[in-house]
Amino acid sequence: MPRHSGGMARTRLLFACLALAAPIVPTTAQAAPLPASGLVLSVRPEMGSLSTTQLTCEPAGGLHKHAKEACDQLIPVEGDFRRLEDSGAICTMELNATKATLRGKWRNKKVDFQQVYSNPCVLRAFTGKVFDF
Repeated sequence: MPRHSGGMARTRLLFACLALAAPIVPTTAQAAPLPASGLVLSVRPEMGSLSTTQLTCEPAGGLHKHAKEACDQLIPVEGDFRRLEDSGAICTMELNATKATLRGKWRNKKVDFQQVYSNPCVLRAFTGKVFDF
């Protein structure tokens, strides 16, 4: 019987040591990085020239002069600028059809969005800093 109780004592001691050692083991789990978002944006007014830039988000960067602000606007709408709300800016009734295009990857998902606005002012009113480059 002592032989059996000695084995149990060793088992209890082993479990006690493991319980104490568990908190000492460093955790190697890290938050998974956000998927890449790399976009090409272009604006083509009917009466004007084509403008194009590059934008990356999460983290914000690229050649876009307002990258952080543009990404801050695109993140809640999952990269679909057509879902942005009208800023309420007052624009003239000028007719200068302006096409906005956003293509690339948003969180590793292919995106290709286009919208035509009546003029560049209306474009900016509906898309904020996204197409302000």
